Amino acid sequence: MKRLRLGLSIRAKMLLVSCVLLAIPWIAYLYAGELESILRENQEAAVLNTARAIATALNDRPSLFHAPSRDPHADASNAIVAYKLSRPIELDGDLDDWMQQGVELRALGREHVVEQAADIEVAPITLWHALGVYDNQVYAVFEVIDEDLVYRDPDNPRVDAADHVRIGLHTPWGELRRYIVSARSAGPVAAFQVPTDATSPARAHPEPRIQGFWRETDSGFNLELRLPRAMVGPRLGFAYADVDDRESRSIRSIVGSIGPEGRESLGTAMVPPPEAVQIVRSLARPGTRVWIIAADRRLVTRSGSLRSTAESPQPNEAGDSQSLLGRAEAWLRPLYHYVIPPAPTLSVEPESYVSLYRGAEADVALSGRVAGARRHIDDTPIEILTSAHPVWADERVIGAVIVEETTQGVLAVRQRLIERLLSLALGSFLLVGIALFVFATRLASRIRRLRDEAEQAIDSAGRLRAVTASSSARDELGDLSRSFSSALDRLAQYTQYLESLATRLSHELRTPITVVRSSLENLKLSALPSEADVYVTRAEQGLARLATIITRMTEATRLERMMRDVERERFDLRAVVSGCVEGYRIAYAPKRFELVAQDPPVMLSGVPDLIAQMLDKLISNAVDFTRGDQPIEVELQAGSQHAVLTVRNVGPGLPPEMKARLFQSMASVRPPTAGDEPHLGLGLYIVQLIVDFHHGKVAAHDRTDVEGVEVVVHLPRLVSDPG
Repeated sequence: MKRLRLGLSIRAKMLLVSCVLLAIPWIAYLYAGELESILRENQEAAVLNTARAIATALNDRPSLFHAPSRDPHADASNAIVAYKLSRPIELDGDLDDWMQQGVELRALGREHVVEQAADIEVAPITLWHALGVYDNQVYAVFEVIDEDLVYRDPDNPRVDAADHVRIGLHTPWGELRRYIVSARSAGPVAAFQVPTDATSPARAHPEPRIQGFWRETDSGFNLELRLPRAMVGPRLGFAYADVDDRESRSIRSIVGSIGPEGRESLGTAMVPPPEAVQIVRSLARPGTRVWIIAADRRLVTRSGSLRSTAESPQPNEAGDSQSLLGRAEAWLRPLYHYVIPPAPTLSVEPESYVSLYRGAEADVALSGRVAGARRHIDDTPIEILTSAHPVWADERVIGAVIVEETTQGVLAVRQRLIERLLSLALGSFLLVGIALFVFATRLASRIRRLRDEAEQAIDSAGRLRAVTASSSARDELGDLSRSFSSALDRLAQYTQYLESLATRLSHELRTPITVVRSSLENLKLSALPSEADVYVTRAEQGLARLATIITRMTEATRLERMMRDVERERFDLRAVVSGCVEGYRIAYAPKRFELVAQDPPVMLSGVPDLIAQMLDKLISNAVDFTRGDQPIEVELQAGSQHAVLTVRNVGPGLPPEMKARLFQSMASVRPPTAGDEPHLGLGLYIVQLIVDFHHGKVAAHDRTDVEGVEVVVHLPRLVSDPG
C-alpha cells in the first residue's frame, strides 16, 4: 500500500506548524466562559447584598407595609400603582414631568384587548398609562400609539363616536361610575359621565371636576388628566377605544381593563410609601429592579429598570481608536459577529408592569429564608438574576425585598473580552506566522543556494566545474555546506587524477608498444618457419588494436583541450552537413544516405571541424545499427532561434536502461563482440562535449513512425542571421 506524501515546501510546513497557535483563540474562548461564570457568581452575590441592605433598612418598619382596607373582590392583577408625586403635574401633554419624578408607564397592548372587531386580526394600538397622587389631586397620563386619530364630529352628539379614553372607578362610598374622555381637536379636553350600563352614551353629561389636555404626537397622542382624590375609591380601571372609520364611527378595538356594556374588571389603586421609595432609590444599584412586597404578596413599591444595563460595558471607541489594537478590533468586529453573535440587549422591559410578584422565591422569602433564582428571558441568552430577602419586625416577617438584575452586562463584558482576546490571538498568530515565514524563506533560500552551488559544481556530463564556497554560518546548514565543500574538493582531486590517468597511461603504454612493434619488425626480417608467420600477424593485429584503444582513450581529453583554445568563426551549417553527407556516401558505400535541408544558408558561430566530427560520430552509430539497405536520413531545419539537425536510422530501439545515460562517458549499447573495431562508449560522449561547446542540446529517442532511433541536435543560430 502506497503512502500518500504531500510535496510541501519548508515554508508551507512552517505555516502548518504555526497553525498550532490557532488553539489560542479556543483557549481564550474557554477562558472567557470561565470568567463569565465568575462574573455571574459575583453578580449574584452583589444582588443578594443589595437585597440584604434594602431589607435591613426596612426592618422594624411595619407602617411601610400596612395594607389599607380594600375590596376583597378586587382583581389584584389589574392593580394600578399610584406614584406619590413630589410636585403637581402641569397639564400640557408633555411627559417630562412624569419621567423626572421616576414614574413608570404601564404598557397595555395585544394581550389586553377586551373587544375586537370581527374583520381584523389584532389591534395595532398600544396604550401606556400611569397614575400619580399629589396632595388632594389624582393625576393620570396616557400615551397612545395609534396610526389614525379620529376626533369627535361637532354634528354628532355621541361622545364615544371617536377615539376616546374610558375611566371606570368606585367612589369612596362604593358607587360605580364611568367616564369618557374624547376630543374635537388637540388641546384642553373635558370628561363626560356616561351610564354604567353603556346603553345610552348619548345621555352623557360633562364632568367639570375632571380636567385634561390632549396633545398629538408623531405616533398618536398623549393625554393628561386631573381629578379630585375624593372621587377615587379603592377600585380603578382604564381603557382606550379606537375608532378608524369616520363614516360609521364604529369602535374597532378596545385595549385596557374596561369593556363595553358594563363588562369591566377594575383593579386597586395603590400609593407607594414615599419613605420606602426613598430607601430603594438610595440603596439600589444601577441596572437593578427592586420589588417590595407585603406579607400578602401585595406590591408596596417597585423601582428601577432592567433596561438600563443596555448602556453598560461598551467599547471605549474614543480611547481604543487611538491604539492600533483598537483600530484592528473596530475593523474585525463585523467579522467577529459572523462567528460569535453580538452581546444581546433588551428591546423592551421584561414584565414591564405587574402588581403581584409571582416568582416562587417570594414564597421562600416570606417564609423567612433567603432565596435566589435565575430565569431566562424568552428568545435571548439573557438571564434575570433574582435574590429575595425577608423583612422582619418583632421576629415576624412583614414583607420581602426582591432584587432583579440581568446578565446583560456580564454578556457584554464577555463579548468584549472575547473580541479583545481574539484580536490579541490573531495578532500574535499573524506576527508569529510572519516571523516563521521569514525564517522559513531565509532557510529555504540558503538551502536553494546550497542546492544551486552543488548543481553548478558538476556539469551535465558529470565533470566537476567548481568547488562550492563553504559557509561560515555556525548552524547545521553551515556544517552541511562545509561538508559539501570538503567532499567536492576531494572529488575534484580524484576527478583530476582520473582525467590525467588516460594521458599518463597513453604515455606509459606507447613506449612498450613501440618496443614490441620494432621487435616484430626485426623478427619479420629474420628467417622464420612458415607456421610462425601466423603468430606474427596476430601479434601485429593485437598491437594495432591496442594502439587504437590508446588513441580513443585520449581522444576526448585532446578534444576538451582543443575546445579551450580554439577560436570561434561564422560558418554555414548547411554547407558543412552537405559536404559531410557526400563523403559518407563514398566512405560507407553501399549504405544509402538521404539529406533533407533548406536552400538558404544556416549560419552558426563555432568550429565547423567540431560539427563535422560530431556528425561523424552520429553517422557511425547510425551505420552500425541500420538494418539491411534501409537509408540513413539526415535532416536540417532552421527555426527562428535554433537550427535542428536530425539523424535517423531504421533498426533496433534504445535499451530502456540506457536512455538516461546514453551521452555519458564509457556508456555503450553495443553488445560485446570479437570484432576488429574497439568500442569504448566515448562516441556520444564526444557528441555531448561538442554540443555543449556550441551551447546547444542533444537528445536521442525511439522513432514513432517505424522501428529505429533518431538523434536531434539543437544549435543556436546567429542573431544577425536572417533565417
